Amino acid sequence: MISQARPDLPNHGLYVLLAISVVFLLLSLYFFGEQKPGSPAAQWAAAIGAIALLAPFVFSLLKRSGYSASPPLWFVVHVLCASLGVWLIMLHVAGGDWFSPPGVVLLLMMFLLVQGILLRASVSERFSGLFASGSRVQGFEKPETLDTGVLEELISAKVALLAALDPEASEALFSPTLRHWLIHPVLSLRYQLLANKEAAMIGARQGAGLLLVWSRRIHILAAALFYAGLLAHIIVVLFFAGYAAGDGGIDWWYLTDWGTR
Repeated sequence: MISQARPDLPNHGLYVLLAISVVFLLLSLYFFGEQKPGSPAAQWAAAIGAIALLAPFVFSLLKRSGYSASPPLWFVVHVLCASLGVWLIMLHVAGGDWFSPPGVVLLLMMFLLVQGILLRASVSERFSGLFASGSRVQGFEKPETLDTGVLEELISAKVALLAALDPEASEALFSPTLRHWLIHPVLSLRYQLLANKEAAMIGARQGAGLLLVWSRRIHILAAALFYAGLLAHIIVVLFFAGYAAGDGGIDWWYLTDWGTR
């Protein structure tokens, strides 16, 4: 049987994406300053860019719902669409004010891109496994003080819970997905607490590395804040255009001008 190659982005490709992003950032700051964010071209760039930036959100949902047949492929789509979205948003904000509430959203966007690419490239397979599959990282060493009796009881409790949560799943590989959390929230929480306790006992997080664990948490938190900020910005410019314009004129397409002084 011929095995298919695992979809992936090489490190040099990631660095190229980062370099292109820096170029777009410099262009937006220094060369495209006369282009207003509300101009037709800038609005189209914003619309397409926002759609492209939804790919990482869809990737996260598919990964956590268990419906992604190929998480590595979706991770590649995640990175490419996110980079395209960032480039288009850079064109949209050219000439805009970075020292404003929307500027915070821009900083979060750039942080996500830089953090994701640098950490993915710097720790390679270990980081990609944690980000792309959400599975447990293997390769940790057995602690010298491990109580095997307590560990066996803990695993037995997990197996008993799994029989009600997902009978066809394997305890060694299972992790609650979004589907499990929505259908069986209490069972999922109990199972996750047991899994966390097991990981602490056997030193799984030390094996994976604190950098990986906390980088993933920070990335997810920053992404949640970014999408909340992006949604708030879209609502404000579409429905509260008068407020967004302040003392100036509304030079973009909008639905209502609530907030006009």
